[in-house]
Amino acid sequence: TEDSGEDESSEVDDGGEDRVNEIYTVNGKAFDYMMNPIVLNTGKPYRIFLVNMLEFDLVNSFHLHGAMFNYYTAGTDETADYNTDIVTLSQGDRGIMEFTYAYPGTYMFHAHQTEFTDLGWMGLFDVRGDPVEPPLHDAT
Repeated sequence: TEDSGEDESSEVDDGGEDRVNEIYTVNGKAFDYMMNPIVLNTGKPYRIFLVNMLEFDLVNSFHLHGAMFNYYTAGTDETADYNTDIVTLSQGDRGIMEFTYAYPGTYMFHAHQTEFTDLGWMGLFDVRGDPVEPPLHDAT
């Protein structure tokens, strides 16, 4: 413009989109499971269907504290691909994780990218019940 010395044609209206994820969620809720932990029971097997649905970040992850899990890449095979406590997913990747907690307590789950956890991608499991013999999880 005349006042600023800038050419108006050089200004681009991007609709306010800065192409970054401003919030990260678990089941559509940021930080909710930090304030309202998911209640689990010792000795009971659990299954999580995990999907990376991030739009602007190429890689996401899931880290489980206090237990290892069997991971089935894409959920298309009856045999687990590996046994771990962290999995990394590219955009659109999905899989199934199965785990059992042997001991009661409060256990965190979160992304391994600090920015994601700072913006909501974390939660807690409140595991209740008596201790049980730890399960043997091995991907075979």
